[in-house]
Amino acid sequence: MDDEQVLVAQAKQDRERFALLYDRYVERIYAYACREMHDIALAQDVTSATFEQALRHLGGYQWQGTSFGAWLYQIARNEMRMQYRRQKWTVPLWSWLVGGRDLEQTFQEQSDLTAVQRAMNQLKGRDQEILRLHYFEQLSHDEIGQVLGCSSRNVAVRLHRALERLRHKVAAASPEVRYDILI
Repeated sequence: MDDEQVLVAQAKQDRERFALLYDRYVERIYAYACREMHDIALAQDVTSATFEQALRHLGGYQWQGTSFGAWLYQIARNEMRMQYRRQKWTVPLWSWLVGGRDLEQTFQEQSDLTAVQRAMNQLKGRDQEILRLHYFEQLSHDEIGQVLGCSSRNVAVRLHRALERLRHKVAAASPEVRYDILI
């Protein structure tokens, strides 16, 4: 049994031990919510609701071979969907700021990122989501599979196809974009 499994088992017996899991994941879940929601107050609400739901349903949590964090991302994802339904609004995928480099390099990188952002916005929501979970949240295929409710093999296939669609859209719209920006 690894450290995290022990913490989960302890938290099931003593709710005060849940604080250790909270401390381990709160910043990651909050950052994920901020990137997705683009609103600090909503991200705080989602983060709070995520941990409230996790604590409420901790007794029913079953270890599935991936991190406890994958389960938290799944809860956060559901909370964000509920927020979107309540608000009935959409947000842009992300905005990146680049700084601290020479002006020409910063301009080129910003142009490349803008082209990628435009192309990403043209992808279907499920392609955007899998790319964000892998590249921004840095979740493993197993963890993404748990979040999305599919196998890690399916995640690998979907991720590969989504990245190919992104590359194709970027190349069609902006052939001068460097491909190293697309990982």
